[in-house]
Amino acid sequence: MFLNIKNLSKKYGENSVLSNLSFSLNKGEIISIIGSSGSGKTTLLKCISGLCDINNGEISINLKQIQNLEPNKRNIGYVFQESPLFPHLNVIDNILFNMKDIDTERLNFLLEKIQIKQLKNRYPHEISGGENQRVSVARSLIRNPSLLLLDEPFNNLDNRIKKNTKEIVFDIIKKTKTTTIIVNHDIKESLEIADKILVLDKNVKNIMIGTPLEVYSKPISLETARLFGEINSINIKDKKMYVRPHNISIVDKSNIKAKVIESIFLGSHYKITAKFEKDKVVLFNNENIKKNTIIYLNIEE
Repeated sequence: MFLNIKNLSKKYGENSVLSNLSFSLNKGEIISIIGSSGSGKTTLLKCISGLCDINNGEISINLKQIQNLEPNKRNIGYVFQESPLFPHLNVIDNILFNMKDIDTERLNFLLEKIQIKQLKNRYPHEISGGENQRVSVARSLIRNPSLLLLDEPFNNLDNRIKKNTKEIVFDIIKKTKTTTIIVNHDIKESLEIADKILVLDKNVKNIMIGTPLEVYSKPISLETARLFGEINSINIKDKKMYVRPHNISIVDKSNIKAKVIESIFLGSHYKITAKFEKDKVVLFNNENIKKNTIIYLNIEE
């Protein structure tokens, strides 16, 4: 494994934010970290980068332990939610700040692919927020980091430029095969771009890591499931199941008999709410179903 986090723990006073957290990444993989506020997402990035000390655990990059190294010796790039540029330097000087050996070929590649070549002589006050973040990413990647950390880098961008900026940034990350950890609140984005997803929860028992499909389809808890959209919690034969609405279909006959409570038209489909024993069940259907209609359900596990 290229990146290996083993039994990492971090406390602030008596408050345990991270407890015995372990996960690993292969070279070039992208992992997205999601979770509620206060679950330790940014703290984890700070621990990895060395911006805060850890109480216990090991952090290894390419088999080399780095948890005791100073931040500037870890070869980690870090792009924050707001990554300020030096106002008195133009774009190219911001990117190359404090660099002695410059790989001109890599620099030109980054300027071209991140689409900021035309901005290199401009100053920070002359570029947009999205362009600022692209420059910040280029500033990290020109240093050829072993690991890139992104802490909600697009959160403050308006929707008009956010989509384009994200596409450009993740395209260059994949082209350079840069191992990346991103913290964000965009669940759809996490499912689209990540090789793995780490779900952090204030309840340590609810921490989960897996592929996007695993985390979405087989959540470890109801709270985790709800992060990814609407979910049913159903008891069938004393077995609790968490089931997405699109995994429930109406059939001619089954052992699961329910009564329709509500039917709402959502444009492409109807959202049907039905009562099954003590539980409410939500499913999607192409046709409207009248209230109090008895339906039979098939559930895909």
